[in-house]
Amino acid sequence: MVGELVEVVQEGDRRTSLEAIRDRVARELGDASGRDVAALAKQLADVIRELDGLPDANRGSAVDDLANKRAARRAKAAGS
Repeated sequence: MVGELVEVVQEGDRRTSLEAIRDRVARELGDASGRDVAALAKQLADVIRELDGLPDANRGSAVDDLANKRAARRAKAAGS
């Protein structure tokens, strides 16, 4: 499992790396006990917070949003 994580991180994609780390920490948390639970839970929360802070990979930029809205308005105006 560690080898898989290393390979993913070496590919250089930040989101994919964080997702792999999240999944690994979550698996470890499931098997943890005692003081390890708190440390792993904090790590998991930190990774999730960092993932939430990344731009959505499936969503365009603000410029793309504006262009799409403009195109929709033009199409609506042309159809009226």
